[in-house]
Amino acid sequence: MKKQLMIAALAALFSLPLQAADPAPLSQGEVRKVDAAAQKITLRHGPIASIGMPPMTMVFEVEKPELLEGVSAGEKVKFQVQQRGNRYIVTELQVVE
Repeated sequence: MKKQLMIAALAALFSLPLQAADPAPLSQGEVRKVDAAAQKITLRHGPIASIGMPPMTMVFEVEKPELLEGVSAGEKVKFQVQQRGNRYIVTELQVVE
């Protein structure tokens, strides 16, 4: 009886839909420099909660060169960063209008 109950409980558990974790909110910043050839962007940014980084200005790599298309110094942006080892990589970039 206990084995049948355990099997039923596990079956019910595994039939539940999986829920993805909420994505981290986008951080805000200002573009200081775009280096498309090196696939890098310099941002003056506020706190980046997803990686625990305080406000500062720094150079980030970009995941895809297309993220830099149409982006220029002086523009306000929202962005997402992932830390991979000691590298910080912008994975999403949106110009704020």
